This record gives sequence, structure tokens and C-alpha cells, in this order.
Amino acid sequence: APAIRAALASSGVPLHDAATLPEAVQWCARQARPGDAVLLSPACASLDMFKDYAQRAQVFVEAVQELQQAGGTPA
Repeated sequence: APAIRAALASSGVPLHDAATLPEAVQWCARQARPGDAVLLSPACASLDMFKDYAQRAQVFVEAVQELQQAGGTPA
């Protein structure tokens, strides 16, 4: 992650750290505008947080569903 951060920082790409995937979904929802798409596109393995890619996807889906149930308004 530090190498990715350094490469992106030097290119001017804005970065935001989130401790959890649901936190990242909430942050993205606050940044997004009508018509925007938010894509789950992991840049590296996350085996320290999830059992496998399927669990990671399920956590993402659940976070988006919770956001949808809240009327699309992030916490």
C-alpha cells in the first residue's frame, strides 16, 4: 500500500483512507453526485480483512444495501 500511495500522490490523484469497507462506501456516497457510479475495484489482496473475494464482495453489497435502505443518505 505505501508504494501505491506514493505513486498516486506523485500523480496528483486524491487519496482517502478508510478503516473499513463500509466506511469507504459511506465516504464515496458523500462524495458522489447524481449519475455517478461507485465501483469496487480492489488494487491488492485484502486477506487481512476478509476470508476471500466473495466475502469482500458481500460486505460491499451489504454496505450499499444499508445505504439504499437509509434513502441513499450516508451516515
